[in-house]
Amino acid sequence: MDRLPFDPAKMIRPTAGGAAPARPASPAPASADAATGPSSDSAAGSGPAVAPAISVSALAALIDGALKDRIVSGIRVIGQVSNFTHRTHWYFAIKDSQSVLNCVMFAGRIRSVGFQLAEGQEVVVTGRVEYYAPRGQVSFYVERIEPVGVGALELRYRALVQEVRALGWFDADRKRPLPAFPARIVVITSRTGAALADVRDTMRRRCPAVDLLLIDTLVQGPDAAPHVARAINWASANARALGIDAIIVTRGGGSMEDLWAFNEKIVAQAIVDASVPVVAAIGHETDTTIAELVADERCATPTQAAMRLTPDRAALSEQVRMTSERLASLISRSHALLAERLRATARAMNAAALRSLGVSGRRLATLGASLERARPSAVYERRRSALRGFSLRLSVAMGQVLEMRRRRLEDARLDLRRLTGDSIALRRQRRVDLARQLELVGPAGVLRRGFSVTLASDGTVLRSIHAASPGQVLTTRLADGDLRSTVQSDGQTARPLTPSPRPARKRPPGESTAPGLFG
Repeated sequence: MDRLPFDPAKMIRPTAGGAAPARPASPAPASADAATGPSSDSAAGSGPAVAPAISVSALAALIDGALKDRIVSGIRVIGQVSNFTHRTHWYFAIKDSQSVLNCVMFAGRIRSVGFQLAEGQEVVVTGRVEYYAPRGQVSFYVERIEPVGVGALELRYRALVQEVRALGWFDADRKRPLPAFPARIVVITSRTGAALADVRDTMRRRCPAVDLLLIDTLVQGPDAAPHVARAINWASANARALGIDAIIVTRGGGSMEDLWAFNEKIVAQAIVDASVPVVAAIGHETDTTIAELVADERCATPTQAAMRLTPDRAALSEQVRMTSERLASLISRSHALLAERLRATARAMNAAALRSLGVSGRRLATLGASLERARPSAVYERRRSALRGFSLRLSVAMGQVLEMRRRRLEDARLDLRRLTGDSIALRRQRRVDLARQLELVGPAGVLRRGFSVTLASDGTVLRSIHAASPGQVLTTRLADGDLRSTVQSDGQTARPLTPSPRPARKRPPGESTAPGLFG
């Protein structure tokens, strides 16, 4: 397997072989202006000699020089964090049971720590000791911090685990189920690694029908994480077109540094966003990476990953055989149960029929009779019998309806005949009454009451004596016949036979004035 060189952070350790060469001491002040004590003349005669006084800056320079000469750079100090202050830079102290050392770590160095410093945490700091003259303070300038008992990668790993867990990527309900019978699987690993050979051999042995595709990628080194993430994203985007059912991300064992690419968030993001289930098998069984924790299935080894996704031919054959046997047994038991239920139902129906109808002797003898009745021909015969019954009932009902309507029609005919006879009798009586009235007011009735009418020879009614002329033959109509007469003249105005004219009859209102029997 190709392994890219991994350059761990180099630690600066104290040089072996003792202290560094001594630096020349700062020269003493040459003039008397630097001294603040009595003059040499007075000192000569007044006891032991007094060292000349020096300035604070000179003493600070001596202290700084002594520190730099005696304490080498890159010294490592172990202690417990105290008075931690996080501003732009870190200000804190490390202490043990007897002493305290003030420490400063600048912002440029803080970015490489990889974990959050906490109060009371035991750490190993690496750096240099300097004397800060403006404050008269000795400080330890920290270049690197390591937690005691836990490495920087381990702390970074824990921080990533907490971050990914907060995103919900470890939740079981987010993970997808693996396909039961995949047709094609993609393996993302190095083509030169033993993991690929393990996966290929296992899948060929268990089920050669499953197609295997390889995406060769880096699995170690600083560039491995982007390569792995890019391979997962490509397989996810082309899963539908290539018929990919699942993805295996795997590699062999190694140190935490070797496996670190699979702890990067970019790889975890690609696994979470994949369109198909992802199985991860990274390193040995004791190794646990973030990629495995977010994967839909975590396996201890590449072989286990292949076994988890690939069905076993022998196991499938045995499963098919056992399933067939169980299915046959289940069908047999179901058939027997259904037959028993059918027999019980037949008996129950027979008993219910006997109880409800009170007719003895109508028992269902055997299950064959029930099956005989259940045949299509028997069903059709029952339906034909039911149809005949329906037809008979319909004929009876139609006969009853027709008889009822015939009776109603006969009743209506009798009612009509009765009403017609009554109407005819009423009209006959009305005609008789009208005839009587007509007879009373008609010409014949008038004539029978003693009246007569005179007609000229042309048949017109004489309405006045002046209408008759001498010698004219007139006809007088009486009730029992006609009487003819001739108009005679005595030389005067012609007169009718009657001695005097009859006064004209006053017509009742509405009487017709058309010529008639009475003029």
